[in-house]
Amino acid sequence: MSIALERLFDYDDFRKFLQDYFEEQKKMRAVFSHRFFAAKAGFSSSSYCLNVIRGRFNLTPKSIEKIAKAMDFKPLQKSYFEALVQYNQANQVDQRENAWEQIQQIRKQIEFTHITTREQLYFSKWYYPIVRELAVSSKWGGDYMTLARLVDPQITTDEAREAIKNLLEWGLIRELPDDGKSGTTRYEETAQMLDATRIPPMALRQIRREYIQHAIGAVESKPKDERFAAFTTLAMSESSYNYAVEVLEEARKKIISRASNDTNVEKIYELMVVAFPMSKKVKKEV
Repeated sequence: MSIALERLFDYDDFRKFLQDYFEEQKKMRAVFSHRFFAAKAGFSSSSYCLNVIRGRFNLTPKSIEKIAKAMDFKPLQKSYFEALVQYNQANQVDQRENAWEQIQQIRKQIEFTHITTREQLYFSKWYYPIVRELAVSSKWGGDYMTLARLVDPQITTDEAREAIKNLLEWGLIRELPDDGKSGTTRYEETAQMLDATRIPPMALRQIRREYIQHAIGAVESKPKDERFAAFTTLAMSESSYNYAVEVLEEARKKIISRASNDTNVEKIYELMVVAFPMSKKVKKEV
């Protein structure tokens, strides 16, 4: 069984999924090649899938059907792959949002036993998500001391080294082949987003507290042009509160959508959107 296929629901990028699948199949079967798969799927060009992986071509509905048949997708896998293609290829924000909603809905139907365990460990340390982003976005040159100092607040060199080791073991990052130019080890993410919705609340309690503490520290110490904080006390009905939640969630999704396409990473940010009651329900006289 293909490991890449088993982990299809982990992917946020269909091109990375195809790349992993092809690399895995080449190792498993000497006969496997882009030409072999193209013939199996019914593509006239033997390099079609290679061009798709490299971003030169987009997938069409017909080509999705051919790939799904060649890979022997189950119905839910096919639906997920279609949504993934729509998410990655969409030109409009609303199209990306609709596709992301489909992805989330499908994920909720799947029991990710290995994902739950992996993500539970991933969210056990506040700096794991930070190190993961820095590992692929910064030029730290394989120097764990440099990587540790990039984290704010700074972690130890041993913590940075252990984080990279664990992230590799959990399959959340992977080492890239030597391109012969940089001269240092490079990494990339296996997926852009990780879903914590299936993690027990108790398992997330500590990391959430730590992020809130860091947020307090940032508000008190960071210059205003480096952080954003707004505090507003409002008196409103439950319907107005529900409206506020909808607006905030829509804004959060738009920010995530833009960030996922941002190739000019300069810093790692933590975004928290919080709204909560500060009083009991007000009783009104009839």
